[in-house]
Amino acid sequence: MLQNILFDIGTVLLHINYEPALALAHRYCDPAKLDALRRFFTFEDRDPMIREYEIGAISTKEFFRHFAEVTGFSGTLDQFVTTYQNMLSENKPMIEFARELSRKYNVYLVTNAGALHTPNIYEQFASLRFFKDEASSCYLGAVKPDADYYRKALAKFGITPDTCLLVDDRPENVAGAEAFGIRSILYTTADATIAAVRAALLT
Repeated sequence: MLQNILFDIGTVLLHINYEPALALAHRYCDPAKLDALRRFFTFEDRDPMIREYEIGAISTKEFFRHFAEVTGFSGTLDQFVTTYQNMLSENKPMIEFARELSRKYNVYLVTNAGALHTPNIYEQFASLRFFKDEASSCYLGAVKPDADYYRKALAKFGITPDTCLLVDDRPENVAGAEAFGIRSILYTTADATIAAVRAALLT
């Protein structure tokens, strides 16, 4: 029986606004290195150091040094942090729905994120403070869709795959979760996803 709802954060609960952040960062970067800059503000063809940061293998300062080296960024660490932390905005229908579910189910947040975003986002977005627990990749040492991430997250929560439903916007994360035994729904739009979750909870 489904008792635990796992929500991804980026795109699902919080919109990721790459273009404004990219425009802000571009003011401090070498114009000849725009391609390198874009690899930090996209899901596709990402700079490989992002994964290292998201598994906690490197510090924020090390991540910043790499970013500055490959993009020619001339700003300060604080300016970089501000840019990175202002990529997000509320997906209000999904937050309201997740909060509604938290009154009946155990709601957990599961995210691939570096230390720049967690736990800061829970201060930045007080509307997220309805969850029972959360699992950020940088503190688990593993990222979705790797089975090790799901294993460590569920162990942290003290729950089993057969009791869970995951909502995530990345097809590979959904596939990885399902391979691990977690029933999953791919986020598309708020309306369609809410309808799909409601239907799943009736079966």
